[in-house]
Amino acid sequence: MADSQVFSESYKVTSYLVNLRGRAGLYTILNFIQDVGWMHARNADVKLAPGLGWVFTRQKLMMQEWPAWNETVEIKTWLRQPEGPFVHRDYQLFTKNRQIGECTSSFTVMDMNTRKLAEQDWSAYAHLWRRESQLQHKPEKILFQPGAQELARFQVRNSDIDLNRHVNNTKYAQWILDAIPIDILREGQTLAAYEVNFLAESKINDEISVQTVPEQENSDVLTIIQFQGARLADQKPVFTAKLHVV
Repeated sequence: MADSQVFSESYKVTSYLVNLRGRAGLYTILNFIQDVGWMHARNADVKLAPGLGWVFTRQKLMMQEWPAWNETVEIKTWLRQPEGPFVHRDYQLFTKNRQIGECTSSFTVMDMNTRKLAEQDWSAYAHLWRRESQLQHKPEKILFQPGAQELARFQVRNSDIDLNRHVNNTKYAQWILDAIPIDILREGQTLAAYEVNFLAESKINDEISVQTVPEQENSDVLTIIQFQGARLADQKPVFTAKLHVV
């Protein structure tokens, strides 16, 4: 497959991007992933009509290693052929010429005025679809579970809002991490994967209840914990997510 369908960008892990373990954590990596998609779209001259915007719908990130301070992360990304209104983007992450992770995101186009999905004619961009060498997974549906345990509440603030006038997709991961007791983050367990479904928008001054589901999927080496968020004003589900911990 032609290399022109694969876009690459590098990111240095600076001191202000590391977590309490001295590594680029989930929030930092998700921001890198978001940025490389923007860069690829700009480089490929992918444009939307005025009043339209990109929105993530699902995402799955799998990491074998989290890059340390002062290391450089190279991210390669490409687009799959659209499936109806949805487009999948694959990513591979490298440090020192070895692969440390991979990710697949699904996204669509929203009318920023009506806040509804906007069907697109993608024929002008058919040359961008990579039909071979796709990653062997897709982000799966994660059901919202009633009766979950509340961990924390977050009021949407100015710094949470992005160009689409709603909470940026990466902020939900940050809220999950902020809701977890810090002693758990200090322990020796490692995050191996993160899955998320974006179910509804959060906007300025909304208050979101971040919850965890008591039932956990466990094995000898892996624990999968579900988190979710609901808007307190109307109990509308906003996101569901799973952390895979080893």
